Amino acid sequence: MSPSYLTGYPKLGRVGKKIQKKILASAESHSDRRSSLPLRQFARCFTSAIVMVCALIFGTFLAGCAEDLAERLQSGKVMAWDGLLGRWAGPVAPTAPSCGGITEGLLSIGTDGFGFDPFQSTTVISGKVASDGHLAGTFARTGGGNQSLSISFDAAPADVDTIRGTLASGRCHWSVTLHRS
Repeated sequence: MSPSYLTGYPKLGRVGKKIQKKILASAESHSDRRSSLPLRQFARCFTSAIVMVCALIFGTFLAGCAEDLAERLQSGKVMAWDGLLGRWAGPVAPTAPSCGGITEGLLSIGTDGFGFDPFQSTTVISGKVASDGHLAGTFARTGGGNQSLSISFDAAPADVDTIRGTLASGRCHWSVTLHRS
């Protein structure tokens, strides 16, 4: 038994009961083929030139991406787009042992000011950034027995990627060194 595709399809050139004429390319005259030869050569050269240009552009693109350009954006680090704006983090170390241990502080600087969380808690010091880059802010609250408690932060940029300052509350003082994070 023969496969169904051999018996199911009509023979080429037949549609219904009428045989259709086939037009072949060999019917062109010899002179027509000779006149179109330069045009065909031009088309082949043009096509190969386009392929070469695309390959060069793609090769240049790949060569320019020796490192992963998105790595810095995906790393979680904030890059310096405009001065001090961004996120900063670093150690907050007490100057006296009775003032606690070393903690990690987080500073966020925006266009209107900054917020600094020195102890990874609910104590957030808000303040302003001066035109010269000096940061100053205070957090005040009422403690037990209606006692007024305040903590102040004073800092300035040491270089492009470092802010150094001090944190003070009563008799305790802390040294703060923050880096872009």
